[in-house]
Amino acid sequence: MKKTTVILLMVFGLNPILAQIDENIHELNSMENLLTDDVKNILKANLADKKVVFLGESEHHIGSDFLAKTEYVKYLVLEKGYKDIAFEADFFGLYFDHDKTNLYSFWSRSVQCKELFKFLKEHNVTIWGFDNQMGSGYTWNNFKNKLTEFLKNNSISFDEKFTETTENYIKNRKKANEIVGKSNLEYLINEVDNLIKNDTVIKDKLWSQFLQSYKSDIIINSTHKSNKKGIPVRDSQMAKNLDFLVNSMPERKFIVWLANAHMTKYEYDFMKSQTMGGQFVNINPNISYHIAISSIHMPYRKENWIEKSSKDTGNLLHLLPTTEKNYFVDSKQLISENPAYSEKEFEGMFNLEENKTNWFKHFDALIFISKGEKVKYLK
Repeated sequence: MKKTTVILLMVFGLNPILAQIDENIHELNSMENLLTDDVKNILKANLADKKVVFLGESEHHIGSDFLAKTEYVKYLVLEKGYKDIAFEADFFGLYFDHDKTNLYSFWSRSVQCKELFKFLKEHNVTIWGFDNQMGSGYTWNNFKNKLTEFLKNNSISFDEKFTETTENYIKNRKKANEIVGKSNLEYLINEVDNLIKNDTVIKDKLWSQFLQSYKSDIIINSTHKSNKKGIPVRDSQMAKNLDFLVNSMPERKFIVWLANAHMTKYEYDFMKSQTMGGQFVNINPNISYHIAISSIHMPYRKENWIEKSSKDTGNLLHLLPTTEKNYFVDSKQLISENPAYSEKEFEGMFNLEENKTNWFKHFDALIFISKGEKVKYLK
């Protein structure tokens, strides 16, 4: 139910700025029936021409964020016709094997995502991936064979050393420099580069994309192992992989499940000036809607810190009437009515590297979940 201006003024005093924000803050229901009719109507209006909806989580270990995202997935599938969901997970593996076992365990094995995967299966929602990190079980077992098959079927010459070194790399990615060796990694990058330039490969858009993604994974695990160098490479390739999925299936609408930090709409310094979301928006303007989610009360977060933050006029929590309820902040409408807010910075808890930023500009909606919990794993 949408909260009233009267309540806000009682809590914060006669502040016209907060009153303007108040009109775009909507109370949500409890988790098991999270979305209200008011919020559904806002989403309905905003999603009319959107092919892609980003659903972010503040951190990959926060189970309450997963529960909230699941409620939005249900709405998008049942009421808006989204039948494909792309995870921040192995692009290659999930292209061939749409199984949750190819996702990271904090999703595939979490108690909080159990209902999600049951729902996806019951409603025939296809699971995809767009991450360049090639860590899925499917890729471990099949990448070398699939690559070899493609090269042979298209009469593309290759050295057996290339496919053998590829297999060694895929099975030792995280220790590539030590086990595969720097010279062999350089060899792989050069060979993949040559394949990417091959006329036959260029004509095959799928394998061209696979090879570009493969190259970026090698770079991250060899010469760009530090976050400072690796993040821009990864985010750039994730944007390209998602762009490939979305535009190769123009008749489909996608839900995108990932971390908040990767899905901001604009590029700026907190992600080394390169965010996957910002680059995707640059390639595909006006086709996506970005929802960021964060849980307030967490086991590791001190209550006096939350209370102090809610009293701080420079903190997002100050804009909420209470931290004991769930809220939907309609950022898009807020900055449409009050353009100055697109540049107004607040401290937040959506786990960006720099937590003081212009949140309303970077996300179309901000979801606050009051009672947070860490991820729990199925036995």
